[in-house]
Amino acid sequence: MDMGPSIALLLRSDDTPSLEDRNLAEILDFFGIPWTAMKVSEANGDKIATLTASHPQFSILTSARCLAETLQPCKPGTFPAWLAAAASVFVYGFQPGDSCRALLRRITGDPAADIRGIDTWPITVSVTDAFPDMCGPMSALKIQLQPGAADVVLVIRGHGEVQSIASAPTGHMFAGIAHAGVHFFADASLAMVDIRERAATYFDVKKRFAGAVPVVMYLKWSFRDICWTTFETNACLIIDDPPLRPRYGFLDFSELLHLANKQTFATTVAFIPWNWQRTNRDTVAVFRQNRGKLSVCVHGCDHTRGEFAARSADLLDRKLKTAKCRMLSLLKKTALDHENVMVFPQGAFSPEAASALKRNGFVAAVNTEVAPADHAANETTLADLWSVAIVRYGAFAIYTRRYIHHGIENFAFDGILGKPCFIAGHHDIFRGHGSELAEFLRQLASLRWKLCWRTLGDAVCRSYGIKSGGGASEVKMFAEQLRIENTGAMPRRIRVVKEEPEVVSLKNVTVNQETVAHEYMDGCLRVIVDIPPGATADIRCVYREQLDALPDSDALSYRLGVAVRRYLSELRDNYGHLFRSKV
Repeated sequence: MDMGPSIALLLRSDDTPSLEDRNLAEILDFFGIPWTAMKVSEANGDKIATLTASHPQFSILTSARCLAETLQPCKPGTFPAWLAAAASVFVYGFQPGDSCRALLRRITGDPAADIRGIDTWPITVSVTDAFPDMCGPMSALKIQLQPGAADVVLVIRGHGEVQSIASAPTGHMFAGIAHAGVHFFADASLAMVDIRERAATYFDVKKRFAGAVPVVMYLKWSFRDICWTTFETNACLIIDDPPLRPRYGFLDFSELLHLANKQTFATTVAFIPWNWQRTNRDTVAVFRQNRGKLSVCVHGCDHTRGEFAARSADLLDRKLKTAKCRMLSLLKKTALDHENVMVFPQGAFSPEAASALKRNGFVAAVNTEVAPADHAANETTLADLWSVAIVRYGAFAIYTRRYIHHGIENFAFDGILGKPCFIAGHHDIFRGHGSELAEFLRQLASLRWKLCWRTLGDAVCRSYGIKSGGGASEVKMFAEQLRIENTGAMPRRIRVVKEEPEVVSLKNVTVNQETVAHEYMDGCLRVIVDIPPGATADIRCVYREQLDALPDSDALSYRLGVAVRRYLSELRDNYGHLFRSKV
């Protein structure tokens, strides 16, 4: 089997690298793709000869303006040998103008090819079903883009060697073109997204398609052998708030289990520790008997507004100690264990909360909000949103989740990026006996990906990045626990790397509960793990706990306020829909 390109060649102008050059380089670095830059003036000199000799397999990424300038000395209808030697050529930035229009006509062989602006909004972009290796879970989707989500379209009338990958009613937004022995991919995006940009909310392809979706599709396809990737997409439905009772609002646990058995999905209840004494024996039994489909994780402590948006380390430690004590009491009372994952109440968290979770033994957090609450500085970037998990705060993994209304296209794009598929919901997601949920689950199942439904704790431990090289696979660890299997017939060696800026807080690293040697380099932990055939390696980072922190001993007025809040919330969820239906 032929390997794909081993390096990306960025063709840029002779001037100072443009913003687009820098943005594209950042995206390549994000995916772990090695690259080198070449100026237009170097395109036909010794540098390109040296490059092609040392890297027989390479792909070229360039703006239309730079490629047009490079091809000026060539005869019409011909391309230089080094361009033809590339595995493929990705061209973006087709500015409406004579030089880019001439280039489009040259690489397509269509003398009438044109570049047109988008005047009517919203527009629907259709992703092809004929190129699943590139489009993956986005194959065959129709996406309604909002104003500003795209720039121009490419109008190409010759269809013989043109494959539309993403198209609008008036032209191509992304197309593959085979012409004169060169395989081009023409992206109508005028600019590349800056993944260093600060982000206050989730990434939405309906708002930012151009400069993001085509280049990600191309890079993940062209450099699939060397970039960070995932073998499967872990999925879980996360339902916030319900106590373990037969019914809660629209949620009926027996109905949920029937739907889970019918459509083969897994659910984790984000359980409020305050409710630990308020459980139903039969409902708990259903959870214990269906461990692979039903589980509980930790949802705050008292579930008061912004309790984990606090900045005080002492307060956060006390809250977490209280939550852990309550979950341990739940285990002793019911024999139902919990998954050591936090879902923040109302999505509110502080940077200090991430560090507190790490030192209190949690393996990860899962959240809908991507930026810290209140007045804490937001350091979250688009790169964090594209990553398997956000590790911006204390190098503690915060996995993101989405609501159904975010749209199937965003779940699909997350799948191309390698992110897990975590669906957020409350009891009302089961309105109409879960008909909307069932339909959405059918849509997810129809996408072209390997979707693996697991309870939340298992899903986060199995969500990581991996790339090959040097005889051992390199695995990027995000959660404080990593679970990886060797399904082959031969021993497997992996190099695990995990970002860790405060190594002094690390107590040890274990593999299958045995302490192993590790090294620290360039702000990262590094561990070599050998996995026998058919075995599973359970890798954990254990941190020094805050031993002097004690569970909260709150004032009576606070405890009464929490109780009132919880009972009123349940009254709203259980009976509010009856009052609304009469209005």
